Amino acid sequence: MTSEDKIHDVVQIGYGPVGQTHAALLGKMGHDVAVFERHAGLYALPRAGHVDHEIMRIFQSIGCVEAIQKDIFRCSTYGWRNAAGETLLDIDWSQDGISGWASDYLFYQPYLEDALDVAVSRLPSVEVHHGWEAIGFDQHADHVEVTLARGALDDKGVFQLSDERRRVRGRYLVGADGANSFVRNSAGMAFEDLGFREQWLVTDFRQKRPLSFEFDNGQICDPARPLCLFQLGKSHRRFEFMILPGEDGQELTQTDRVWSLVKPWLKPEDAELIRSTVYTFRSANALQWRSGRVMLIGDAAHLMPPFLGQGMCSGIRDAAGLSWKLDLVLRELADGHLLDSHMLERRPHVGSIIEQAVALGKVSCTIDLEEASVRDQAFLSGAVPPPPPFPWLVEGILQSSPSGAAAGLVGRLGPQALVGWDGRTGLADDVMGSGWQLLSAASLVDELNASSHDTLALLSVSVGDFGDAGDHSLEDAAGSYGRFFAEAGVRAILVRPDFYVFGAIGPGEDANDLIADLAKQLRLQPGMLKK
Repeated sequence: MTSEDKIHDVVQIGYGPVGQTHAALLGKMGHDVAVFERHAGLYALPRAGHVDHEIMRIFQSIGCVEAIQKDIFRCSTYGWRNAAGETLLDIDWSQDGISGWASDYLFYQPYLEDALDVAVSRLPSVEVHHGWEAIGFDQHADHVEVTLARGALDDKGVFQLSDERRRVRGRYLVGADGANSFVRNSAGMAFEDLGFREQWLVTDFRQKRPLSFEFDNGQICDPARPLCLFQLGKSHRRFEFMILPGEDGQELTQTDRVWSLVKPWLKPEDAELIRSTVYTFRSANALQWRSGRVMLIGDAAHLMPPFLGQGMCSGIRDAAGLSWKLDLVLRELADGHLLDSHMLERRPHVGSIIEQAVALGKVSCTIDLEEASVRDQAFLSGAVPPPPPFPWLVEGILQSSPSGAAAGLVGRLGPQALVGWDGRTGLADDVMGSGWQLLSAASLVDELNASSHDTLALLSVSVGDFGDAGDHSLEDAAGSYGRFFAEAGVRAILVRPDFYVFGAIGPGEDANDLIADLAKQLRLQPGMLKK
């Protein structure tokens, strides 16, 4: 069999952090993934700069979180100040998240990508090919055939294609190829423009010595020129400046102009300027995330302005949500209908985040003096309500008819905390394994019927309880799970591989009904366990 005859499980276009995460998750599950990236290597400059506790848990699951921690910076507050330095809004990031990690962190993207790349390189079933651009694909009954061209940047930084071509085939094609996605455009998936569009100058610096400012991380909503500043991990800084009407953005990228803009904070002896470029902050959401055997994740599926720091995070959630569904379909434990839930779940979730990011962007991007004064008065008087709670899943593979206290948990993130088992103490995913988890305040094993046991075995569900004895008994090392079950008013939760709660049961409710509901939604078939 030649390389062109082979059918990979997944062909993926794009190898930024979202694509890296998706490839690592599928590779960890043992799937054959062929990744193609137009750049000759990892992108060496920063773009995103923020992750939250949920994303850290995903990184934990693919074995790269320790490497990422070496330079990452825990941020406790993201602030919004007016031109006078008065506080308009402080977003509190000081608490620990439910995922077992601090609420929020800032990072330097090249270091993050290095860590993700090492995690991918350890997976024998994943192959990564740099310097190839997808130029066409055809869908067939059981696979997608992709045509790629060898390419490289010329001396002017323009990507040029050579005459060298290759064809690869995959049971599924995943587009993780960014805002100008070839996969999305070629599949005819419409990209809905949600109306926000502003140009900002983005400047990045490498510190020459430790730096500390009175206001380190947040937005300065100055109508004369809105700007933001924040740390990129422990060793880098970023300053972003809104480009005002009539200004030449490229002129602002010139070194002298950059240093004049950052003069209140930095001088050349403090830091090295490593990049200055113009970004257009946009908002968009694809109307279609799947076309047959073609799927979208990350910026290929959605865009948002960076004022909430959730663009890359949302793409990594896409990767986590799609990977477990592809896993079941590729293993023929579920049929292709399951992939329809990808958009059903993720589009409204990311849509809510886009709305919040746009609302905050409008606060920051106010340049009319009168409007800015009205804005400031509204915030300072307390007339502006606090930001809405972070969204959770409301549709898709979720418990059909949760009742009572269980209804308040469905679609929300499940907990992770310290546990002890068999003489070992650590975060729960490290001790009992990530993937599907059935967690209970006391043992459920004796309640489960044969069908439930078959479903749990088929999905490789990790079962853990916080009772006093038994094969599945865990020590609640920090008391976190006891508090969780008591406050939630439930006795068990079933958590999906992307860490969202499928469902829960309260006192007197039957765990078998919960597990049967999951099997029905996944269309698991009797006898599959014996295959």
